Amino acid sequence: MRSVQAVLLSAIVALAAAEASSQAQVTQRRAFLASGADPVKGLPFFPPNALRALEGSYELGGLASPNAPASAPAQDRAQVWYTREAIVLGGSWRRTDLGAGFPSYALSRPQGPVYCVEASGYFLFLEPPEAAPAAWSAFAAAFARKFQAFFQGAASDAELSFPAFVDY
Repeated sequence: MRSVQAVLLSAIVALAAAEASSQAQVTQRRAFLASGADPVKGLPFFPPNALRALEGSYELGGLASPNAPASAPAQDRAQVWYTREAIVLGGSWRRTDLGAGFPSYALSRPQGPVYCVEASGYFLFLEPPEAAPAAWSAFAAAFARKFQAFFQGAASDAELSFPAFVDY
């Protein structure tokens, strides 16, 4: 009798764990690289400049699914830029915490904020979508952490790209 009870209890625990795992997957979001990494000259949130950078955009709307297409509306697109050029952030950039483990800054502008992540050897700039979803800062932190691995694995900017997707 005890072995039957033990088997039933094990089955209930396994089912509860599977359901919890399934619910965790539903709340996990995945951003897809919609465009980029495209080489550009000039970062649009600085005065006229010829800073070499890579630019891209991510669609933030979809739930995590390995086969889901990147079909979010344009207002759910976040713009990203990368540069290894030396940059001096002026007094209008304010220290903030994006939760990525890197020094982060924010620039307030009439057309919306831009965020900067200062890592060792490079800068990332992130512009949230017009209708910034509540999970945007989670995306920004996850993107910064994942991009660091891409940066460390590339010998030069010619070999560097943005991650195809970012789970956040």
